[in-house]
Amino acid sequence: MQFDEREVKSWVQPTPQQLCHWRRHWNSLMDMALWEDLKSSQLGAMGKFRKRVLDLGEKIRSYTADRGWIPHPREQIKNCLSSGLQLRESLDKVQESIAMLDGGEALVPLRSLWDTLAEELQTDLHQREQALVAMLDRQYKEEV
Repeated sequence: MQFDEREVKSWVQPTPQQLCHWRRHWNSLMDMALWEDLKSSQLGAMGKFRKRVLDLGEKIRSYTADRGWIPHPREQIKNCLSSGLQLRESLDKVQESIAMLDGGEALVPLRSLWDTLAEELQTDLHQREQALVAMLDRQYKEEV
């Protein structure tokens, strides 16, 4: 079975609006992590938090990257699923770091921003993974 390349592209590539929205939210999160009043009673927690937010940005970038350079649709799907898994792990790491924060005027706004961004990304990950796995399953069933 051949993949419908338009369907594959629609699922391996978020829309430009989604990318812009997530980028704006991540930029706000990074700005808060660097410049706002946040505190932790745990030694090294702030540095770890900042590094994990930076890593999250890299994972979002990878997840939203153009996969047109990958020649076969099946490989595009696998690449997108792999990037999604890495993004999910990064989201978990940032969540762990936010749990270590325990003070500062910006803590409540930071958690609100984080909750919104994490929920949006988790929802997209879930929907995208289901669609991509279903495509792979259809192809496998037709090959067998």
